[in-house]
Amino acid sequence: MDKETLLTKYFEGTLTEEESILFHSLLENDTEFKNDFNFQKNVKAAIALEERKELKNKLQHLEATRNKSKNTKLPKMHWVSIAASFILFAIIGFWFYNSENQTGKLYKKYYQTFPNVEAPVVRGFDTADIKSNAFYAYDSKNYEKALDLFSKIYEKDKDDYALFYKGLSLMELTRFKEAITAFEMYQEKPNSAFNSYIKWYLSLCYLQINEIEKSKVLLNKLVTFENPFQNQANHLLDDLE
Repeated sequence: MDKETLLTKYFEGTLTEEESILFHSLLENDTEFKNDFNFQKNVKAAIALEERKELKNKLQHLEATRNKSKNTKLPKMHWVSIAASFILFAIIGFWFYNSENQTGKLYKKYYQTFPNVEAPVVRGFDTADIKSNAFYAYDSKNYEKALDLFSKIYEKDKDDYALFYKGLSLMELTRFKEAITAFEMYQEKPNSAFNSYIKWYLSLCYLQINEIEKSKVLLNKLVTFENPFQNQANHLLDDLE
């Protein structure tokens, strides 16, 4: 069985008894498979943490808004003015939304900042370790510094993670053509976890610069095998029809 499929079925909880035996055998004896497993496990944990933080922030905002409205009594005419302003802003917002480039809207719909799943960050810790500093800059949204450090790491060691996060940093800086150049430098390896991740983010870069056919080529590749972006690629292809 394809190793990527085996990993996907593990995280979905659909391994058969025979597949489970194969999975644990590979985990013990195949270093590359173990590294890919740990990478994908860290990705899922980081994304889940971000989702919990986002939900908590939304709930806190709603609670604060509800408490404020309870304690604030406004005259009837004031509420009419607020309603009129809301309608006006809604109309303006609707106009701007519909005037946006269609591919730009789809990019915003599908793009999510990718979390740091490679190196734990210790706040306030002064270190000479360039990898830790690069990820600290990335986590702190200092993407210019992150870009500089990941570029240096890749130039020196040719590590795939450095090229991947270099491309991601460029995307966060809205330097999409440069991100494309970075991602296209990646050389695929059999069963590497980075294969599907780079295809997905590269397809989004092409989408953002309106290179729709190039984006579709990558998306069509992603839907042909089990990977973390298979469903999203399917939905995005539907939206592009």
